[in-house]
Amino acid sequence: MSTLVCALSLLLLGAAPAEVSRGLLFEAAPGRLDARVGEWVTYQMDGGPQPGFFRLAAVAEQKDAQGRDAVWVELEFGQHAELKAPLAQFLLLVARDTGLRAEGVSRLFVTQGFEKLQEVDTAALPFFLGTPGPPPSARLAVGQGSTVSRGAPTRLMTFAGTVTAEPLEVRYRQLVLKRYWVSRELPILHLAKIEFPPIRYSLEVRDYGLDARPRLVPPAPSDKKITLEPASSLPPHFQPMSHSDTDPGPQEDTRP
Repeated sequence: MSTLVCALSLLLLGAAPAEVSRGLLFEAAPGRLDARVGEWVTYQMDGGPQPGFFRLAAVAEQKDAQGRDAVWVELEFGQHAELKAPLAQFLLLVARDTGLRAEGVSRLFVTQGFEKLQEVDTAALPFFLGTPGPPPSARLAVGQGSTVSRGAPTRLMTFAGTVTAEPLEVRYRQLVLKRYWVSRELPILHLAKIEFPPIRYSLEVRDYGLDARPRLVPPAPSDKKITLEPASSLPPHFQPMSHSDTDPGPQEDTRP
């Protein structure tokens, strides 16, 4: 299996520009993973060369190696709304207290197409996940001259139906950089929709439920793990992202 292909799968299979999608999933995640086993949610991505879809499902729970309460989360990407033939699949063990963020993922399994699921060596996790950063509320700020405004909860129409969601808008001066709608009615990410108006890209909830069953079968403990050569020898585009690459400033204005 090509590890670079697997890493590029985290760029939402080309459905969004790399600068948006590289950290999109973790940026949108809440600060704590309170998902119940069986919860699942699918999203549709529009604005790239073709629509893309991804599915998140909480399929089991256990303690991780650090003794933290953790959840096994399946993540699938594809070009079919029901993810019947996913192009890439990931199985992550995520600590509940950190939420779906890089520092909370202690184990990661990946596969592409019909290849066998393979575990990523612990030392290679930063290449796939990026380096740990601040909590989601801090990552909404985008630098000097930017503001983050929060609106009152409102009814929002989505592909999955109408939900009550809280809107958040990030601006740089008069330019709207991104809009979020967060809803407690939706499982796992509690995310209803994201829009990036400057590049005409959006991600919107498509369906959700409570009956998820594991789809991925972990390999045997003795199977070979995915390792990577030193990051310094990789091309710049494939270098692990640091916090400074995505958040040039700490300022945030939370005025309603």
